Amino acid sequence: MQVALTMVSSNAKTGPIPTTTSERSSCPVTCAFYDKGCYAKSGPQALHWRKVSEGERGLPWNEFVSAIRKIAKGQIWRHNVSGDLPHTFGDIESSMVDNLVSANRGRRGYTYTHHVLNDHNVQVIRDANDRGFTINASTEDVEVADKIMSEHGIPAVAVVNSEESRRFFKTESGRKVIVCPATIHDSVTCATCGLCQKADREFVIAFPAHGTAKKTVNSIVA
Repeated sequence: MQVALTMVSSNAKTGPIPTTTSERSSCPVTCAFYDKGCYAKSGPQALHWRKVSEGERGLPWNEFVSAIRKIAKGQIWRHNVSGDLPHTFGDIESSMVDNLVSANRGRRGYTYTHHVLNDHNVQVIRDANDRGFTINASTEDVEVADKIMSEHGIPAVAVVNSEESRRFFKTESGRKVIVCPATIHDSVTCATCGLCQKADREFVIAFPAHGTAKKTVNSIVA
């Protein structure tokens, strides 16, 4: 597993925080955007992702985990601007994630996963969240995200239509949905927001489709 660590991101949405990119083989084929709609398949991130996937950039997993310890204590950082958690046929590699969670101790790491929420994966996600590394379940429907939070007790996010104009709304059950502040306010970034890093939150976070493939994404999301 090859992973590239950028200690100070130049991405306008994340802000100047550490970010990573994992090779494409980490992505589950069950992801709704695996074949079409993935924003990371175009633009500068696509070039970077391709080089990481081909081994031209980044570090092997164990070296990457060691590098995480160089991130300052208390620093928020985002794992996987593109890519997902290491897995074997869809089952998240618990020992590899365990090493990452241990390296994150004292830091505020977070990420998202599209891996299927089978019993094994849910347990890995819960354990990581309990130990300070936040893993959000990624969905394409706020109602599905709501159900995941209720049934599994893990934080969830949802991609929504690019035309979504509300800042806040509620699911059918009454759970609050907050649209990512960084997509609404130019002055807000992941560095200044931090909502996705809060594992014990009670609300869903929604991300309007964006990028060159947003029309395709709009046709996929609920």
